Amino acid sequence: MSTPNTPQPTKLLSSVPATAYRTQIVRYPHEDSGRLSYSFQYAADALASTYTGKNEDDSLLLPYLTLYRQAFELRLKYLIAFLASTRQTYVEGVTPELTNAQSTEHIRKKFGHNLGKLLTAVETHYAALKMPSPFPSAVKAVILAFHDDDEAGVAFRYAGQLPEVQEHADFPTLSNLLTATYVELSLIEDYVDGTYSAGPTLHDLSSGY
Repeated sequence: MSTPNTPQPTKLLSSVPATAYRTQIVRYPHEDSGRLSYSFQYAADALASTYTGKNEDDSLLLPYLTLYRQAFELRLKYLIAFLASTRQTYVEGVTPELTNAQSTEHIRKKFGHNLGKLLTAVETHYAALKMPSPFPSAVKAVILAFHDDDEAGVAFRYAGQLPEVQEHADFPTLSNLLTATYVELSLIEDYVDGTYSAGPTLHDLSSGY
């Protein structure tokens, strides 16, 4: 018998329990924004892989853009927390600003779905770490294009939010661009971690490392 505070499975997924290993799909608990970001990116690329160039594939475009926009948003939110943690561990130590910057609730309330503000925060933390290479301009350009087209985070999800203009885009080129941009954005974590983890933390230094 579960207690009132025991986490319960979702009603929807519980209504269709897996009966065979080959047909099951798993929702894992405790996913952070970084892991969930990859899930949206994976889903977007899986959707893109169904593209055949037929007229009916036009219906893929807005769901595809919605998934990628969410992937970028979550990746930026994850990077804010990661970069703030790196600053705290290796550069400046514990401060209220850096502690707040790692809070999921603080990030949600401060930035909402605004990619422009999220990008600015990431760049600010990145600059404070004084990395040898500048923040990638190509990544910034794609994220700002998403921001300009969908500042509120709803334009690709709801009808009537985009300009009343019929557009013709090359989908394979678009898909390659977004995949490459997302990968490059994700690699910032590895680049920063690889740069700083090779050296001592502030705690190590204070302990006479």
